[in-house]
Amino acid sequence: MVKLFCAIVGVAGSAFEVDIDEGASVAALKKKIKEEKPNKIQCDADELQLFLAKKDKGDGAWLKSKDLLRMRKGEIPNEVESRYMNEELEDPTDKICSKFPSTIPDGTIHVLVVVPEQGTSAPLVSDGGVFDRCISGAATVD
Repeated sequence: MVKLFCAIVGVAGSAFEVDIDEGASVAALKKKIKEEKPNKIQCDADELQLFLAKKDKGDGAWLKSKDLLRMRKGEIPNEVESRYMNEELEDPTDKICSKFPSTIPDGTIHVLVVVPEQGTSAPLVSDGGVFDRCISGAATVD
C-alpha cells in the first residue's frame, strides 16, 4: 500500500489522504478519491482529472503542503499552477507503481484533483487566478 496525499484544485481545505495498492491502476485511484470525498465530488470517478503534484516533469520537486496553503492565501505567484500541473495521469490503465516512487517525501501533496464543473458541492476559491485554467467557467468565490 502507498499513502498519497491529494488536494482538490480550487476547493479550500481539500487536502486528504488515500491508501491504495501500488499495483492498482489510475482508474482505481480515481474511484478511491471519489469514495474518500463523496460529499465534495459529485461526478463519476472517470470524469476526474488527476495531475502529479510535481514541479516540472520527471524528477521535479513535489508540491509541499505548506506551499499549497500559501497558494490558497494568494502568497505564491500565479505561475505555480503551470509549474505543478504538467503531468496528467490520463491513462486509466497505468499502474500506481509506474507513476509514483517507492519512497515519497513527507509533508508533500502528490495528486492534484480537478473536478469537472458542477461536479463539486464545495465552495470554490479563486486564489487570485492561480487555478483559473483548471476550473475555467466554474463558479468561484472571490
